[in-house]
Amino acid sequence: MDNQEIQNEEIEINLAELFQVLKEHLHIIIISTLICAILVGAFTIFFVKKQYASTARIFPKPEVNEGVVDYSQINSNNSMTKNYVALLGGNNIQSKVAKELNVDTNVVSSALSISNETDTQIISISATTTDPQLSKKIVDTTVDVFTNEVKETLNINNITTVDDAKLQTSPVSPSVPKNIVIGGLVGAILSIGIIFIRFMLDNRLHTKEDVEKYLEIPNLGVIPYFED
Repeated sequence: MDNQEIQNEEIEINLAELFQVLKEHLHIIIISTLICAILVGAFTIFFVKKQYASTARIFPKPEVNEGVVDYSQINSNNSMTKNYVALLGGNNIQSKVAKELNVDTNVVSSALSISNETDTQIISISATTTDPQLSKKIVDTTVDVFTNEVKETLNINNITTVDDAKLQTSPVSPSVPKNIVIGGLVGAILSIGIIFIRFMLDNRLHTKEDVEKYLEIPNLGVIPYFED
Protein backbone atom coordinates (compact mmCIF):
# COMPACT_ATOMS: atom_id res chain seq x y z
CA MET A 1 0.00 0.00 0.00
CA ASP A 2 1.58 3.30 -1.06
CA ASN A 3 1.56 6.53 0.94
CA GLN A 4 -1.35 8.01 -1.04
CA GLU A 5 -3.58 5.03 -0.29
CA ILE A 6 -2.63 5.15 3.38
CA GLN A 7 -3.46 8.87 3.55
CA ASN A 8 -6.82 8.30 1.83
CA GLU A 9 -7.64 5.49 4.22
CA GLU A 10 -6.73 7.66 7.22
CA ILE A 11 -8.93 10.48 5.92
CA GLU A 12 -11.87 8.10 5.44
CA ILE A 13 -11.38 6.64 8.89
CA ASN A 14 -11.05 10.08 10.46
CA LEU A 15 -14.26 11.25 8.80
CA ALA A 16 -16.06 8.14 9.97
CA GLU A 17 -14.73 8.69 13.49
CA LEU A 18 -15.70 12.36 13.34
CA PHE A 19 -19.28 11.55 12.37
CA GLN A 20 -19.40 9.01 15.16
CA VAL A 21 -18.17 11.61 17.65
CA LEU A 22 -20.76 14.11 16.41
CA LYS A 23 -23.43 11.46 16.75
CA GLU A 24 -22.32 10.74 20.32
CA HIS A 25 -22.50 14.45 21.14
CA LEU A 26 -25.75 15.10 19.28
CA HIS A 27 -27.50 16.01 22.52
CA ILE A 28 -24.93 18.75 23.15
CA ILE A 29 -25.44 20.14 19.65
CA ILE A 30 -29.23 20.18 20.10
CA ILE A 31 -29.00 21.81 23.53
CA SER A 32 -26.56 24.47 22.24
CA THR A 33 -28.85 25.17 19.30
CA LEU A 34 -31.90 25.60 21.53
CA ILE A 35 -30.08 27.74 24.11
CA CYS A 36 -28.65 30.12 21.49
CA ALA A 37 -31.99 30.34 19.68
CA ILE A 38 -33.81 31.16 22.93
CA LEU A 39 -31.18 33.71 24.03
CA VAL A 40 -31.17 35.51 20.67
CA GLY A 41 -34.98 35.45 20.54
CA ALA A 42 -35.28 36.86 24.05
CA PHE A 43 -32.67 39.53 23.34
CA THR A 44 -34.49 40.52 20.14
CA ILE A 45 -37.86 40.74 21.89
CA PHE A 46 -36.80 42.59 25.02
CA PHE A 47 -33.78 44.67 24.01
CA VAL A 48 -33.90 45.41 20.27
CA LYS A 49 -36.11 48.40 19.50
CA LYS A 50 -38.86 47.88 16.96
CA GLN A 51 -38.63 49.92 13.77
CA TYR A 52 -41.71 51.26 11.98
CA ALA A 53 -41.73 52.44 8.38
CA SER A 54 -44.06 54.71 6.48
CA THR A 55 -43.95 55.36 2.75
CA ALA A 56 -45.44 57.84 0.30
CA ARG A 57 -45.09 57.83 -3.48
CA ILE A 58 -45.06 60.98 -5.59
CA PHE A 59 -45.10 61.52 -9.33
CA PRO A 60 -44.08 64.51 -11.48
CA LYS A 61 -47.06 64.54 -13.83
CA PRO A 62 -46.57 65.74 -17.42
CA GLU A 63 -48.42 68.76 -18.68
CA VAL A 64 -51.65 68.22 -20.62
CA ASN A 65 -52.59 70.81 -23.23
CA GLU A 66 -56.20 70.63 -24.41
CA GLY A 67 -56.45 66.98 -23.39
CA VAL A 68 -53.22 65.98 -25.15
CA VAL A 69 -50.20 64.76 -23.20
CA ASP A 70 -47.00 66.63 -24.04
CA TYR A 71 -44.55 63.75 -24.67
CA SER A 72 -41.58 66.08 -24.74
CA GLN A 73 -42.57 66.96 -21.20
CA ILE A 74 -42.43 63.25 -20.29
CA ASN A 75 -38.82 63.05 -21.46
CA SER A 76 -38.07 66.19 -19.51
CA ASN A 77 -39.69 64.68 -16.43
CA ASN A 78 -37.48 61.60 -16.72
CA SER A 79 -34.46 63.82 -16.26
CA MET A 80 -36.22 65.96 -13.67
CA THR A 81 -37.03 62.90 -11.56
CA LYS A 82 -33.33 62.34 -10.89
CA ASN A 83 -33.02 65.96 -9.81
CA TYR A 84 -36.01 65.59 -7.51
CA VAL A 85 -34.45 62.55 -5.85
CA ALA A 86 -31.25 64.51 -5.28
CA LEU A 87 -33.18 67.46 -3.84
CA LEU A 88 -35.16 65.22 -1.49
CA GLY A 89 -31.95 63.70 -0.21
CA GLY A 90 -30.32 67.08 0.29
CA ASN A 91 -29.80 68.95 3.53
CA ASN A 92 -32.00 71.90 2.49
CA ILE A 93 -35.24 69.91 2.37
CA GLN A 94 -34.37 67.74 5.35
CA SER A 95 -33.45 70.67 7.58
CA LYS A 96 -36.78 72.35 6.78
CA VAL A 97 -38.61 69.12 7.59
CA ALA A 98 -36.74 68.89 10.89
CA LYS A 99 -37.64 72.48 11.70
CA GLU A 100 -41.32 71.83 10.97
CA LEU A 101 -41.32 68.79 13.26
CA ASN A 102 -39.10 70.41 15.89
CA VAL A 103 -36.55 67.60 15.78
CA ASP A 104 -32.84 67.42 14.99
CA THR A 105 -31.88 67.26 11.31
CA ASN A 106 -29.98 64.03 11.99
CA VAL A 107 -33.25 62.40 13.05
CA VAL A 108 -34.78 63.18 9.67
CA SER A 109 -31.71 62.34 7.57
CA SER A 110 -31.16 59.00 9.30
CA ALA A 111 -34.84 58.06 8.96
CA LEU A 112 -35.45 59.10 5.34
CA SER A 113 -34.91 56.88 2.33
CA ILE A 114 -35.50 58.29 -1.16
CA SER A 115 -35.62 56.14 -4.28
CA ASN A 116 -36.77 56.28 -7.88
CA GLU A 117 -38.73 53.15 -8.74
CA THR A 118 -37.20 51.23 -11.64
CA ASP A 119 -38.32 52.28 -15.13
CA THR A 120 -40.81 54.82 -13.75
CA GLN A 121 -40.92 58.45 -12.73
CA ILE A 122 -42.42 57.53 -9.37
CA ILE A 123 -40.40 58.56 -6.33
CA SER A 124 -40.73 56.65 -3.07
CA ILE A 125 -40.23 58.57 0.16
CA SER A 126 -39.84 56.33 3.21
CA ALA A 127 -39.05 57.00 6.84
CA THR A 128 -38.12 54.39 9.43
CA THR A 129 -38.00 55.17 13.16
CA THR A 130 -38.91 53.58 16.47
CA ASP A 131 -42.12 55.67 16.54
CA PRO A 132 -44.77 54.91 13.89
CA GLN A 133 -46.33 58.36 14.35
CA LEU A 134 -42.98 60.08 13.77
CA SER A 135 -42.28 57.98 10.68
CA LYS A 136 -45.56 59.08 9.12
CA LYS A 137 -45.04 62.72 10.10
CA ILE A 138 -41.57 62.78 8.56
CA VAL A 139 -42.90 61.43 5.25
CA ASP A 140 -45.95 63.73 5.16
CA THR A 141 -43.89 66.79 6.03
CA THR A 142 -41.21 65.89 3.49
CA VAL A 143 -43.82 65.67 0.73
CA ASP A 144 -45.36 69.02 1.73
CA VAL A 145 -42.02 70.82 2.10
CA PHE A 146 -40.69 69.43 -1.17
CA THR A 147 -43.85 70.29 -3.12
CA ASN A 148 -43.78 73.88 -1.84
CA GLU A 149 -40.03 74.17 -2.44
CA VAL A 150 -40.34 73.07 -6.07
CA LYS A 151 -43.28 75.42 -6.59
CA GLU A 152 -41.57 78.45 -5.05
CA THR A 153 -37.99 77.90 -6.19
CA LEU A 154 -38.43 76.32 -9.63
CA ASN A 155 -41.92 77.67 -10.34
CA ILE A 156 -43.06 74.11 -11.10
CA ASN A 157 -46.37 72.75 -9.87
CA ASN A 158 -46.40 69.22 -11.23
CA ILE A 159 -45.96 67.07 -8.11
CA THR A 160 -48.86 64.76 -7.40
CA THR A 161 -49.12 62.20 -4.60
CA VAL A 162 -49.74 58.67 -5.85
CA ASP A 163 -49.89 57.02 -2.42
CA ASP A 164 -50.21 58.83 0.90
CA ALA A 165 -48.16 57.72 3.88
CA LYS A 166 -50.08 55.46 6.24
CA LEU A 167 -49.63 54.83 9.94
CA GLN A 168 -48.08 51.39 10.27
CA THR A 169 -48.58 49.49 13.52
CA SER A 170 -46.56 46.43 12.46
CA PRO A 171 -42.79 46.81 12.80
CA VAL A 172 -40.57 46.20 9.78
CA SER A 173 -37.73 45.05 12.03
CA PRO A 174 -36.40 43.21 13.86
CA SER A 175 -37.64 39.86 12.55
CA VAL A 176 -37.92 37.66 15.63
CA PRO A 177 -38.31 34.34 13.72
CA LYS A 178 -35.36 35.16 11.48
CA ASN A 179 -33.13 36.06 14.43
CA ILE A 180 -34.16 32.90 16.28
CA VAL A 181 -33.17 30.78 13.28
CA ILE A 182 -29.85 32.63 12.98
CA GLY A 183 -29.21 32.17 16.71
CA GLY A 184 -29.94 28.46 16.44
CA LEU A 185 -27.58 28.08 13.48
CA VAL A 186 -24.83 29.94 15.33
CA GLY A 187 -25.30 27.68 18.35
CA ALA A 188 -25.13 24.55 16.20
CA ILE A 189 -22.05 25.74 14.31
CA LEU A 190 -20.23 26.73 17.51
CA SER A 191 -20.94 23.42 19.23
CA ILE A 192 -19.93 21.40 16.15
CA GLY A 193 -16.78 23.52 15.82
CA ILE A 194 -15.78 22.92 19.43
CA ILE A 195 -16.44 19.18 19.13
CA PHE A 196 -14.41 19.08 15.90
CA ILE A 197 -11.45 20.92 17.44
CA ARG A 198 -11.45 18.64 20.48
CA PHE A 199 -11.59 15.62 18.18
CA MET A 200 -8.65 16.82 16.07
CA LEU A 201 -6.52 17.68 19.12
CA ASP A 202 -7.25 14.42 20.93
CA ASN A 203 -4.19 12.20 20.39
CA ARG A 204 -5.09 9.65 23.04
CA LEU A 205 -5.60 5.98 22.23
CA HIS A 206 -9.04 5.00 23.44
CA THR A 207 -9.40 1.40 22.26
CA LYS A 208 -7.22 -1.60 21.50
CA GLU A 209 -8.04 -1.05 17.85
CA ASP A 210 -6.40 2.40 18.12
CA VAL A 211 -3.25 0.78 19.52
CA GLU A 212 -3.02 -1.67 16.63
CA LYS A 213 -3.85 0.98 14.06
CA TYR A 214 -1.55 3.82 15.09
CA LEU A 215 1.32 1.96 16.80
CA GLU A 216 1.25 -0.96 14.35
CA ILE A 217 1.92 -3.50 17.08
CA PRO A 218 -0.18 -6.52 17.97
CA ASN A 219 -2.42 -6.44 21.00
CA LEU A 220 -1.39 -9.23 23.36
CA GLY A 221 -3.98 -8.56 26.03
CA VAL A 222 -5.93 -6.04 28.06
CA ILE A 223 -5.18 -5.21 31.69
CA PRO A 224 -8.42 -4.35 33.48
CA TYR A 225 -8.53 -1.20 35.61
CA PHE A 226 -10.26 -1.26 38.96
CA GLU A 227 -10.94 1.84 41.04
CA ASP A 228 -10.08 1.64 44.73
